[in-house]
Amino acid sequence: MSGITTLAGAPDEVVTNAILRMVSMAPFGHQADLALITLDNGADYNRPNTFGAASLQSLSKAIDEAQKSDAVAIAITGKPFIFAAGADLSAMGFLTDKSQAIAIGD
Repeated sequence: MSGITTLAGAPDEVVTNAILRMVSMAPFGHQADLALITLDNGADYNRPNTFGAASLQSLSKAIDEAQKSDAVAIAITGKPFIFAAGADLSAMGFLTDKSQAIAIGD
């Protein structure tokens, strides 16, 4: 990830954290672990998860950690009732050039 977490003048992002935990598959007859990433911004379902720069960095870090583990698969889920609404658009009006938009997605 690029390291861009804020844009000048933009409102603070409600960060969706990517929480990684290893889940044993033994109860299902498999001697392996599943890397389960849960997306959660800490709010209830009335404030769905969104993906801004810091949220994407959190997800990228969790995926990197999961890939380094002994897990045989990675699953991503959301908090109860909702996975995610999509991009955090609150800061998009503060982009000053195309390179900033590209850097957020890198």
